[in-house]
Amino acid sequence: MSENLLTETKALLNHVYWFEQDFLIPPRKKHHGMAINYTDIKERKDDFLKELITTVSSWVYSKKKVKELLDERLASVNGDHGNAATFLVGQSFSKFRPGYPQGQFGELLLFNFIQHFYRAAPLLRKQRITTSCGHERFGADALHFKQEKNCNVIILGESKCYKSNYQFGNAFETSLTSIIHTFDTIDKELNLYIYDDFIEPELEAIAKQYKAGTLKNVRFEMVCLVAYNEKSEVSGDTEDELKESIRKIIAERCSKLDPNKFSKIAERKLNRINYIIFPIWKLDELLSRFQTLVGSEYEA
Repeated sequence: MSENLLTETKALLNHVYWFEQDFLIPPRKKHHGMAINYTDIKERKDDFLKELITTVSSWVYSKKKVKELLDERLASVNGDHGNAATFLVGQSFSKFRPGYPQGQFGELLLFNFIQHFYRAAPLLRKQRITTSCGHERFGADALHFKQEKNCNVIILGESKCYKSNYQFGNAFETSLTSIIHTFDTIDKELNLYIYDDFIEPELEAIAKQYKAGTLKNVRFEMVCLVAYNEKSEVSGDTEDELKESIRKIIAERCSKLDPNKFSKIAERKLNRINYIIFPIWKLDELLSRFQTLVGSEYEA
């Protein structure tokens, strides 16, 4: 069921270099390292950003809602698909809060990555809550669901995106603290939204079963996305050498993390955490471009 609710992510991931690796930090397992992709020695930053922005409508609206909006608009503009597509983009971008580019950038990445790597569909859309008058801001940056064999998997996601000065350690520590807090308070948070219209209709029964205590074989997973401004130079004269340099930079950053960051977390919770580590060079410029494109689309 949840597979049918997944949105397209392949076009975006074509412009992301990613790999799996044990970064020698708890929990010891393979996590995801990634960066904006290279073609030979050319970084594909513009294409990455354009593809990310095309996923905004899917982040804001479910497939069902997108179809309803498009059908309604097509009926009012005599079937003009270009007009309807522009209308949908405008509606989606109107949900963005001006002045918060790094938060929304990170959450949009998380939305795509959880679907792509964990094959889990959004259970609740935070962006709709954030822009809804009279509702508190939902704690988790992402809440996704999938059925895997006999297990009902609920994935909680946390995104930290730090621009300007290099702050990988701070972003990492804050992400850990936030995801554990989200896990500890998820039941209270769901009380605010489960009987409203923020839960995906196809997954509403799942959410209500969970709250009633009748959803069986539940397994929680947690995903921490740490996107940060990297200052170390990427070295190499070929695509393979550049990507190997990126791998080494991420591994080095992880090797310098304070072990005490992990010791305060109960092992059974820590073992459910999965990291996505995403260094971005000149992140401030990318975020500025992201906000400009969002604004220009909305103005259009």
